[in-house]
Amino acid sequence: MKPFLSIIIFCCTICFSYSAFSEDDSEDVIKYRQNIMKTISAHHKSLKLLSAGRITQPEQWLPQAQGLNNMAKMLPTAFPEESDFGDTDAKESIWENKADFNKKADALVKLSGKLVSLIEQDEQKQVSELLPEVSQSCKNCHRDYREK
Repeated sequence: MKPFLSIIIFCCTICFSYSAFSEDDSEDVIKYRQNIMKTISAHHKSLKLLSAGRITQPEQWLPQAQGLNNMAKMLPTAFPEESDFGDTDAKESIWENKADFNKKADALVKLSGKLVSLIEQDEQKQVSELLPEVSQSCKNCHRDYREK
């Protein structure tokens, strides 16, 4: 009986998540996800400045990494059905290959989560070594799913 209840709860969660965006204006959904992407980029660029030593505020490492990780977690739900038209650089392939898109978004979640852990452990050298992987994760997704 418990597996059945878990399936019901999972399905309700998915339906609720979809319906929350499905009632929103598609242009607003697009603007919202663009803000998520800009925020991810801002956190990433800030971490690169910190890593390069151009900014010497060690207390900023953790909140920047946490911000990146939190925003990355929002990516899979930021591209609901019916938000594939309008003023967007998102390619149609996101919706055609949603599983692959989600896999790439999950890779960024895992990498940014690893950044958070490394910063918490004061492993700055490893953080600096991991940042290029984060950059590549973004590029991999943009190559397949973003116009420009």
